[in-house]
Order: sequence, then structure tokens, then C-alpha cells
Amino acid sequence: MVIHKCLTIINIVLFFLFLFNLCLKIHRMTKAKPGVQARNPEKYEYAYLLYMKGVAQNDIAKKVEISAPTLQSWKESGGWELKRATRTISIDDLMQKTLHKISEILDKEGDSFSADSFAKAVNQLKSLKSTSTVDDEIATFMAFQDYLIAERAGYKEITDSFIKAVVRLQDSYILKRKANGK
Repeated sequence: MVIHKCLTIINIVLFFLFLFNLCLKIHRMTKAKPGVQARNPEKYEYAYLLYMKGVAQNDIAKKVEISAPTLQSWKESGGWELKRATRTISIDDLMQKTLHKISEILDKEGDSFSADSFAKAVNQLKSLKSTSTVDDEIATFMAFQDYLIAERAGYKEITDSFIKAVVRLQDSYILKRKANGK
């Protein structure tokens, strides 16, 4: 019984390690082209924010008043798909899902579970996350952008142009990090 639980946990950990490695490969293979030139930077930034929020592309094109091919071009040249994917599937999410699954196994099996095997599995998961990654920074930047938008009514310093400048700087930082392979 204990061996079965250990094997189940090991299989779960290996599965999430596989998913993590797959995400890393996709991240490394997909490089955004620096220096996206949009005729209207304000529309570009607005489309980017909507895309990162998960709004459908046809809805973005309508709201921003741009053509679908323009949006597709911006998405490809700016590496938006990768940025949204890294925001959606992060190592923290993988770790949390794995830990949740392990917790379910613990709840089902009660006291017959091996604490040593459980500790080894958790330590292996923790070793996945040793430093801050680009994924972490993108998630932090997106949360900060949401915060700025939510708080702008209460602060006269937080203007649309201020938010757009912050987003441009964050985007530039992420592109440089990706170009350096960090």
C-alpha cells in the first residue's frame, strides 16, 4: 500500500516535471521580435492589455478598431502568445496542482502513508523553484498593471500615459531578459 502511494506520487511529480520541461522548451523556442513598430502605439498597448487578459481576438479587434490581420501581426511580432502562456502556465501553478494532488492522496489514505516519501516528493517540487524566472516577473508585472488600473481613480498621478509608459518599460525589460536567456 505504501509502495503504491509512493509510486503514485513519483508519477505525479514526473508528469509535472515533464510539463514544466515542455513549457521551458516552448519558452526557449519562441523568441519575440524586438522593436515592434505600430502606427498607433496607444492602440497597440490597449490591444496587448486586452490580449493578456484573455479577451477573444475578434473582440479585441472590434474594441481597438483595428483589423484582424493587424492584431495577428502585433501578436506574432510582439511575442504575445508566449507571454500569455507563461502567465497562464507557471511553475507555481504546476507546483500548486501537484501539491494539491498529493494532498488528495494523503486525505484518501489516512495514516498508512509514508511521511518520508511525501517529504522527498515535496522537496523535489521545491527544487524546481529556486530563483525568480521570467514567468514570475511577467505575472508580477501583470498584477501590478491590474493594480494601477484599479487604483488610478484615487491617484491623480496615475494617468493613462503613465500606465502605458510602465507597460512599455516592463515589456522592454522582459524582452531583454528573454534575449539574454535568463
